Amino acid sequence: MPTSKKRSSAKKRTGVSRSVGTSPTAISALTLAFGSWYRTHAEGLDDHPTPDAMLASFSRLTTITAGLPGKRTLAHPVPDTLDALLDHFDDADDAELDAPVWEGASVVDVLDHLLDFLIETERWRGTTAELEESSEIIHELTGDEGGAASGFFTLLVESLETVEAAPVEAQLASLDRWSVVAAIPGFLAWIGEEKTLTATGALRTADIPVVEELLGLPPQRQVPGASMWDSQPLLAWWYALAESKIIALDGPSLRAGSGFGPWVEGDAAEALELRVAFVRHYLTWWLTKELDADTELGSEVTIRVIGQLCVALSPELLPGASVDALNLVFDDARPDHDDPDDEGLFGDDDEELSAEVHRLSNEYASERTVAVLGELSTSGALTETPVATGGIRYVVEPDRAHAFSRALQLAVGGFVDDEPGDDEGETA
Repeated sequence: MPTSKKRSSAKKRTGVSRSVGTSPTAISALTLAFGSWYRTHAEGLDDHPTPDAMLASFSRLTTITAGLPGKRTLAHPVPDTLDALLDHFDDADDAELDAPVWEGASVVDVLDHLLDFLIETERWRGTTAELEESSEIIHELTGDEGGAASGFFTLLVESLETVEAAPVEAQLASLDRWSVVAAIPGFLAWIGEEKTLTATGALRTADIPVVEELLGLPPQRQVPGASMWDSQPLLAWWYALAESKIIALDGPSLRAGSGFGPWVEGDAAEALELRVAFVRHYLTWWLTKELDADTELGSEVTIRVIGQLCVALSPELLPGASVDALNLVFDDARPDHDDPDDEGLFGDDDEELSAEVHRLSNEYASERTVAVLGELSTSGALTETPVATGGIRYVVEPDRAHAFSRALQLAVGGFVDDEPGDDEGETA
């Protein structure tokens, strides 16, 4: 049955909210699409409502929503519509609250999965702020503290499943145009039989300009003590080469690795898989760098970068949302540092100080996110494009977007369930 829980419906919202209506025909089409999506989504998941129960509750909710004052529809569950719907249940009688239909799938079950569905199928037509606030409303019902942030992030990551794949040959051609990948054959030709590295396993100072030119990087100033370890773009590339076994490192010796033969001689499908693995490790380096940073906000920056990459890979996802707008959504989603029931680090008058810490933390996380995106743009992984409402957002070249989405999924999964034995760098 619905969870009747008195909420503060007058809560001030940061995003622009509105009610949106749609026709009965469109709702019928939405019901069919949602039912089909949910059957696939729930397959093999014993902890989920059955498809029939979910569809029955969904149909009841669409009818109730359509009967609310104003133009309301579950096709666009913007915050005002969700507030109106949940206010309806706050005032409902026991007969409506205890209707058998809700035993199969609750209102929260339906709304939670509806947001997933709208994002994954790119049917969400509201603003980014509305999406974050609608997610917050649903997570408030479940009592999931911090759920709005995790829910929004989950929606973005799940959108990677919907990125369409170009033909394999088109994917390969697009990836091989990327300077980070295009430099590999020339680099292996330069290595030849073997190259000598420094005692720390890095390129010798005299060799760095050669590799920088292959990558299209601006040359470093050659100063005493400078090394390859000072160049983040070069380090990210080196890490991906080693982890993909394109190069083999043996103390001070550098040779072609076992992965390079299939890279150039394998069939198209194998060549594509090797490139996906390379991109996965390249992205992982940038994300892990933030996690390893000497700051408590490393994980926050990593989450933001992943979210921004998800949007870059799906141009129709959150249309009109700029990099700054998405950072603001993550700002709002992060819980405040202060706890009203806690005296705080500096006594009972530290509310203003805590708010300032929260503001500075968000500012730092946003700045670092923009910096990482800028590095990826410089490498050619992302392309900057203007947003009509102001600001910029990034996109990935369409023919390589599916390979990047798979690589990012593997990178994200690696933070949770990595198997180091599968993809470790090769040593000879």
